Amino acid sequence: MVKYKIILILSIMISVLMVTCVSATSRPFYDTDTPVVSASAESITPYPVEPGQDFSVQLRVYNDGGEKADNVTVDFLKSEVFFLTGKDDDFDKSFSLCSGCSKDNIFYFTVLPDVKSGEYPLIFKIKERNIIHEETIFIRVIGKPDIIFDAQLLNDSVAPDGSFDVKLKIKNVGTGIARNIKIVPQAQGFVMDNANLVFLDEIKPNEIVEKQLHFMVSDSNSPGPQKVGFSIDYRDEKSIDYSLEQSLGVKLLNKVKLDIAAVTVDPNPIKDGEKAIVTVRVENLGEGDANNIQVRLENDGFEGQTKAYIGKLKEDEDAPAVFSLIPSKSGKHELKVIVSYEDDLGEHEITEHLELLVIEKNSSTSLIIVFLALGIAAFFGYSFWRKKKEK
Repeated sequence: MVKYKIILILSIMISVLMVTCVSATSRPFYDTDTPVVSASAESITPYPVEPGQDFSVQLRVYNDGGEKADNVTVDFLKSEVFFLTGKDDDFDKSFSLCSGCSKDNIFYFTVLPDVKSGEYPLIFKIKERNIIHEETIFIRVIGKPDIIFDAQLLNDSVAPDGSFDVKLKIKNVGTGIARNIKIVPQAQGFVMDNANLVFLDEIKPNEIVEKQLHFMVSDSNSPGPQKVGFSIDYRDEKSIDYSLEQSLGVKLLNKVKLDIAAVTVDPNPIKDGEKAIVTVRVENLGEGDANNIQVRLENDGFEGQTKAYIGKLKEDEDAPAVFSLIPSKSGKHELKVIVSYEDDLGEHEITEHLELLVIEKNSSTSLIIVFLALGIAAFFGYSFWRKKKEK
């Protein structure tokens, strides 16, 4: 019997010790003759929160003192980040808490839509009689990044098979931090120097990062408006991936190269006082269109037409400029051929110098002179052919 009494007493002592331990570890108790009022967040739902999102905070108010707390009120202090939308109980009216008691209330909030990622305080003012103190709860906000870029072409002009520089202003216009940003050109005929990639560790909200890029242009690109596309990949703070595409407009200018392909004279040799037809054939050996093409002849021994208008020649096109001339005297005459044209780079001019032989109309000049004239014509014809072949 004594044995059973001892076992019963030991069981009761162990139970008392266990209750004492549970009470000690749950909350501290102040053995005072005054109330000790405090508060803490029992739950935050959801957590973390996003800009524009609704969430709730379950706030528990404790009295850990040895006396009853009277005239207790709880107010939420105004925040620039969170907007109070409601609460379950009217905590701003006074209530009482017995020693060791607690009371819960749920507050409902909305995160303002333009809040950036970070930790922000929720502050509650707790008043017990004339004693006021504040409890601060930190709420983590995770925003969403939004990457855009602005491109500025640094060159005055860009030609096929040339190069150009671009200044990129990469900006995060979102509310969250963007990480592992990768920008890759996606356009045929344009190659970026070094690695064909722009990589950035992170860009914070409203942060701008500048990068200067150098591009080389393939000679297979045609003149005119071109689009250089970019793919942009990045990740947010929750490891969610984002992808988008943007483009940069580049105008490749005409790189025109005109050439005088041939000059023919009919009849040859030319006779004094008789009409002769001089044909100047112009061709476009460059890339792009040549506009406003005009051909002029300057000479000291001919009368008649001195200007001809061709207009426009596209790439690999050619066209003749025909002149009707009458020599005013016999002999050797210098003929200057001037071709002017326009392209995207401005106005240009090319010049060729020729020598024409004019014989007297009724002269019994020997065939040697005729052969000499034919030889001169053959020489200049060979010169034009050789020049064209070299080009």
